[in-house]
Amino acid sequence: MNADVSREGAVDQSVFDDFDAVYEAYYQPVYRAVRAIILDAALAEDVTQNAFVKAYNNRARYRPTGSLGGWLHKIAVREAISTLRWRNLQDRLLATITLGAHRPQADAALGGHLSSLLHELSPGSRAAVVLFYFYGYRYREVATILGIPEGTVATRIANGLRKMRKAIDRD
Repeated sequence: MNADVSREGAVDQSVFDDFDAVYEAYYQPVYRAVRAIILDAALAEDVTQNAFVKAYNNRARYRPTGSLGGWLHKIAVREAISTLRWRNLQDRLLATITLGAHRPQADAALGGHLSSLLHELSPGSRAAVVLFYFYGYRYREVATILGIPEGTVATRIANGLRKMRKAIDRD
C-alpha cells in the first residue's frame, strides 16, 4: 500500500493511483460501520460495494484535508441511510399495495383508488412515479429508461405526488 495512506492522517491525492490498496485497507472498517447501520450482512456488503464504487467514481473530488477513512465512511453511511430509507419506502408501498391480499374488498378499493390517482397524472409523471415507487428504480435509472434528464425525473415525481395529494385531499 502507498506510504501516504493512513487510516488516521491526511492522504496525498496520489493514493487513488492504487485504489486496490485503498479498498484493502478500508473495506473492513467501512463494512463494519455499514453492517451496524443496516443490520443485514448481505445488504451491508452490497451497500459497502456501492460506497466504494461511488468513492472511486468521485475520487477527483476528494480533498486531502481530512482522513481518507472519514471520507469513505461518510460516503458509506450516507449510502446506508439512503438504502434504509429506500427499503422502508418500498416496504410501505408493498404493504399498501398488498394490503387487500387478506381483505379482498380493501384491495379492490385501494386498487381502484390508486388507479384513479394515477389517472390524474400526465403520462410522463405517471411513468416516473410508477418506475420509481413501484419498481424501485433510482432517478438515474428512470432518467435512462425515459430518455430524460434526472432533474426532469425529480420534477415529474414531485409534481405527480403533489397532484395525487391534492386528489386525496379532495376525496
